[in-house]
Amino acid sequence: MKKLVGAIVAAMLIALLATTVYAETTSIGLELGEEMPDFTAPLTDGTTVTLSDLLKENDLVVVNIFTSWCQPCEKEFPAMEEVYEANKDRMTIVSLSREPQDTLEIIADYKESHGLTFPMGLTEDNLSFLTLSGVPVNIFINRDGKVAYVRVGAFLQIQDFEDKVNAMLDPNYDGKVFAEDRAVSLTPYLFGGIGIFSLLQVISLWILLRKAGKPGWHSLIPLLNSYQEFDIGWNGWFGILSDLLMLGGLISGALEANLIFRYGLRILSLAVAVPGCIKIAKSFGKGTVFGVLMAIPGLRVIMRLILGLSKAKYLGKG
Repeated sequence: MKKLVGAIVAAMLIALLATTVYAETTSIGLELGEEMPDFTAPLTDGTTVTLSDLLKENDLVVVNIFTSWCQPCEKEFPAMEEVYEANKDRMTIVSLSREPQDTLEIIADYKESHGLTFPMGLTEDNLSFLTLSGVPVNIFINRDGKVAYVRVGAFLQIQDFEDKVNAMLDPNYDGKVFAEDRAVSLTPYLFGGIGIFSLLQVISLWILLRKAGKPGWHSLIPLLNSYQEFDIGWNGWFGILSDLLMLGGLISGALEANLIFRYGLRILSLAVAVPGCIKIAKSFGKGTVFGVLMAIPGLRVIMRLILGLSKAKYLGKG
């Protein structure tokens, strides 16, 4: 059992470490080496930008597709800004939001608040030739007006972005294309991590309940397992109340309820859980600190597992 639990923990850590903030892998409908279709897009300063005009003045144009709510997009902008500032005499970046709810005013505020100086605006319907299902997307267009590189997903390291820019600004650059980079999809890692974490939670609680002389299969039924777990050292209804308060906090967060209200529910949930967890810990001969740590949602599964696999004996209800 210890080997099994160890393998599950290792797999869970690998899945979490491998998870990136990249966007979904997607094809953008362009072939590497083909000429980028010309387009015109509105900018935040009230003007418009046309690709063919930019290519007359720059050896490289990077078209960045983003949205104002996209966190990976936000993470890559500082690196892009730094490289842009160092090379803006020979290259430019045009960052365009494809979010229908974004307006030029919203993007203007976004640009100012993030300290960005390269042109920003909206795609509107002017880039309808692209097939996009995720953001960010970066399209590198060389001096010949051809698609030289496509990055689907965020540049999280400045070096990654800088290397591609330097390669295409090199005096010896011959117009060659670079293989398309596609970011790792978040979805399989997310579901894999949730699955592994859920399995670990069932195993840890199963061991704990069995050690306390309670039916292990109760760990498969959420409210019942809360009742049984807290009944080890306290009135079991406290476990259900704690879970319901936490669930209320999560639901109110999803519904964008008042910040004080939703975090108040979560704090109240923790306050209800702490006394019960302390008594559970003491029922196995552990101290108050162990019980407090066991009440913290992020540590709860690990502390259960330690409690169940340790040599601590169940001493009865506290």
